[in-house]
Amino acid sequence: MAVETDSSPVVEEGVDAPAPTAGPGDLRLRNRERPADVPSLGWNKFLRGLGLKPQPNAAEIAAAELGRARSLIRLSTWPRSVGILVANPKGGVGKTPLSLLTAGVLANIRGGGTIVLEVADDPGALAVRAEGPAAAGVAELLRDIDDIRGAGQLAGYIAQQTSYAAVIGTAGDREALSGDDVRRMAALTDTYYPVRVMDSGNQPSSDAFQGALDVTDVLVIPVLDALPELNGAMQLLRYLHKLGGHAADLARTAIIVRMHDGRIEDPEVRSYADQLVETAGVGSVVHVPFDPHIAQRTTLSFGQLQPATTTAITHLTAAIVSQLNAALRKAD
Repeated sequence: MAVETDSSPVVEEGVDAPAPTAGPGDLRLRNRERPADVPSLGWNKFLRGLGLKPQPNAAEIAAAELGRARSLIRLSTWPRSVGILVANPKGGVGKTPLSLLTAGVLANIRGGGTIVLEVADDPGALAVRAEGPAAAGVAELLRDIDDIRGAGQLAGYIAQQTSYAAVIGTAGDREALSGDDVRRMAALTDTYYPVRVMDSGNQPSSDAFQGALDVTDVLVIPVLDALPELNGAMQLLRYLHKLGGHAADLARTAIIVRMHDGRIEDPEVRSYADQLVETAGVGSVVHVPFDPHIAQRTTLSFGQLQPATTTAITHLTAAIVSQLNAALRKAD
């Protein structure tokens, strides 16, 4: 059953359980978050200064939860590069912003090491929403891919973000991507980046989307509280279950992100969304609040987000990292 959160930490089973006994090389031990102390804020800080022991207030609890989320993101390690796919067959639900911002949190907290790839069959908006004009992108990378031998060469196809994330979008026109194109780009970038976030298109049956599924460890599905977008997400989940195997596993462990874009949300549709998401059979559900910077539909800069948005994206990213840890433990 999905666990829903509203700008608060994603509740996940086993987070507070005692750490397992393990040797220095055990993946489970390396991936456990270190407990964060509850900070002293407001009157509680004053009272503790007097030697009293008040119960943590809401602000202190929220700060500690955010600290634990950041620790989980920073300290988790994997035996190989990992892939995150952001997908929904409906356009305008926030796939590209969510790809950039999730990668931004990962790179900002982990000190880089995260790349965003456009894997839509047709050119998307990734290069437009990313910071900095890119002289080259997906088409040029595929043209030259067999000649790239180092990180310095790869940098020529990348738009570097102030969050420390790297982005490869479409710099001009290009042909439709194939599944093999996506797999080749993933194989190359995985050599230099531990985390790959993929911004997908609107056609799950396309060859490019199938290629992206092949190199995905965690699926993230953004939705709005609107009927077409909600139905698109459910159609995607049904399609993945129909494919079976790895695709069905991705559907069962998917993370649904309920984006709020500032438009009026009908209470009946919101109630329908609650019921639909609750019965979707996914891993978890996270809310991302309205943010005017995202709503501007122009270049996204991680530092211009509202604090509540940064907090929500951080908790979402922690949920993704936790699912990555579980997926790779299962594979191991």
